[in-house]
Amino acid sequence: MMLMSSLKEATVQELAELSGRSAQSLYPHLEALVAVGFLIMREPSETGKRSRLYACGPVCGISPIDFTSGSGFQEEANLRALILGDGCARLKRHGLLMEGTPLPGPSARVDRFHAELTWLDDEARARLDHHIAAILDIVREGRKGRTGRRTNVFLAHFPDVTLREARKRNPS
Repeated sequence: MMLMSSLKEATVQELAELSGRSAQSLYPHLEALVAVGFLIMREPSETGKRSRLYACGPVCGISPIDFTSGSGFQEEANLRALILGDGCARLKRHGLLMEGTPLPGPSARVDRFHAELTWLDDEARARLDHHIAAILDIVREGRKGRTGRRTNVFLAHFPDVTLREARKRNPS
């Protein structure tokens, strides 16, 4: 996304040249980014060029959260929801690919998924933040080496709000 922000717009061939990947391998990624609003795609008929042009989409314009005024949380939540939606699509694809594939043993797992609602005080949240930072270090190391099996990692923790609390705050 940083590359697209600096380029303003690019063809898939230009992106392939800059990234060192084949244009063909980029198409599924570009389609996914268009689907969630990170990119917009314009057809050659719109631009007069020979191939599609990709540019930053509406999600790229999301302003950061201003912690003094509290503005920007809704846009941030929408962005995170889009990212989780992309994760759901990937999980569905994974399930489709793995359906009917026997596992080597009764305890063998090809993935790990856990979701839980809990109560944490400030000290426990700080410990959780520390562990997430360590996991992110592992993820970044893996991205540098690009060895092993490609893996999706989703990490999230945020204060929960009940529907009653949300309605009380925003009655509309």
